[in-house]
Amino acid sequence: MTTIKDVANEAGVSISTVSRILNFDDTLSVGEDTRRRVLEVAEKLQYKKRNRHVPKGGKKIGIIQWHSDKEELTDLYYLQIQYGIESKAASLGAGVEKLTFDSIDKSRVKGLSGMIAVGKFDKTEVMSLKSYDIPLVFIGENYLAYDCDSIRSDFESPVRKIIDRFIEYGIKDIGMIAGKETAVTEKQGVRDPRVSTFDSYLSEKGLFNDAFVFQGPFGPDSGFELMNTAIKQLGDKLPHGFLIGSDSMAVGVLRALQQQNISVPDRVSLISFNDVAIAKYTSPALTTVHVHTELMGKRAIEMLTDRIKEPKKVPELTVIATELMERESSL
Repeated sequence: MTTIKDVANEAGVSISTVSRILNFDDTLSVGEDTRRRVLEVAEKLQYKKRNRHVPKGGKKIGIIQWHSDKEELTDLYYLQIQYGIESKAASLGAGVEKLTFDSIDKSRVKGLSGMIAVGKFDKTEVMSLKSYDIPLVFIGENYLAYDCDSIRSDFESPVRKIIDRFIEYGIKDIGMIAGKETAVTEKQGVRDPRVSTFDSYLSEKGLFNDAFVFQGPFGPDSGFELMNTAIKQLGDKLPHGFLIGSDSMAVGVLRALQQQNISVPDRVSLISFNDVAIAKYTSPALTTVHVHTELMGKRAIEMLTDRIKEPKKVPELTVIATELMERESSL
């Protein structure tokens, strides 16, 4: 496993600085460039085999990111997917150009062999991307309704497995701290399958308690605030098990619990999602659901290549399985 020392050496900063940045320590006074460099290095070191050399005449693929650069740094999931795409593209000798929905136009699209859109796009945005009439693949949601090839992770199965795991360990009071996302253009809330699966599966078992569910933006600050709210509102009835919407939210959750001297995992077991680099460096290290972002990137490139070769082929949806990474934050 890549160590904090490895990250520090690559980023050119001290080990303590890396540790504090990876734990989203807001008392640390460093520039945004340094913070971004450390977070990006931590993720990139998971893709050591990446080869950025692009043979002359190689394809150029546009990666359309849904999040802004600032949002990427508070919830690293989409950044991790981007690196998965870049890793596979580089291995095939293809170049990539990172674009945002706001920055894309006909002049930026010219010269691209195709585009991979990463995130949660609303109807207006999907139709706008399709209007460029070049091969297009989406990662994040199912866009078959718009005749678009799509890739998403299976988040429903791990929610059920985590609930079963908690119950097996005698934990029947189970809470959730979930993230909320909103489409950029149409400002509509984005459905999170983890939340709906959590509600329905616990209801089937007669264990669902709406008072145990807290939602807010993704990111460490939101996780910190939501857990503090849960502690204040629930007191001694605070659930013994929590599903957390993302690793970055879990960093804030851990900080809130530690400040209140609530032991993890002895009093509260935490299981989060995504398995970004920071999950390995928290204390305790996070038990989390690993999303196979490199496989998602590989499949996106394959689907895009197929679409380039056969523009009229029937659109496909690929659902990628996830995997529970057992560490220290849960029983």
